[in-house]
Amino acid sequence: MEEKSGITYKELEQIYSRYFSLGYINVDINTKFALISLICWVYFHLKEKNPDVTYYQIVYKMSQGLGLEDDFIKGLSIVCENFGYGCKTFPTFNIEQKDMVKTIRDILAKFMPF
Repeated sequence: MEEKSGITYKELEQIYSRYFSLGYINVDINTKFALISLICWVYFHLKEKNPDVTYYQIVYKMSQGLGLEDDFIKGLSIVCENFGYGCKTFPTFNIEQKDMVKTIRDILAKFMPF
């Protein structure tokens, strides 16, 4: 199959894997979706109180002390921003509001740097 853009599939795959992949979090797909959705939920509700808040600020703060690389934090922030764009409701996977940050941190703690 002929490539029509200036970037090859393999190059794009490498960019995605380096900057936007959640593949190194050792959890199932439902937990990955929960991570994204919970971060979006937190962002949406914090944005009502502080219009200047960013996804990056939220993910950075919630990942403090977990040893995550900044590229991963930025990539996750961008993925969440993309999934959350224009949304006003987010599945919470039956996680109570008081447990959301802890759940996000527990998932992030499963990140494997290899």
